[in-house]
Amino acid sequence: MTTAGNTAPITVTSADGLVSAVVDSSGKLVGLEFAPDTFEQTDPAELARTVLDVIRRAGSDTPPGIDPPTRQLPPVRPPRPTPKRVRRSR
Repeated sequence: MTTAGNTAPITVTSADGLVSAVVDSSGKLVGLEFAPDTFEQTDPAELARTVLDVIRRAGSDTPPGIDPPTRQLPPVRPPRPTPKRVRRSR
């Protein structure tokens, strides 16, 4: 789903340098890294916001010209009705 030559991963790092996210050429998250002192410098809620922000930015930085992955599922065929079984008298 990529155009020729556009296969390099994209890395985005938070402004504070604590979180880095890596996405492949289709925008799929393939890596997430934290600086060694991340947990001493931030609280869980702030870290969660930072992670989400970095991932969103990494996904939006996917180069133009790349076909986005198809988000549609194939059509589902309804199951065929099961024929009723006839009980035979004994």
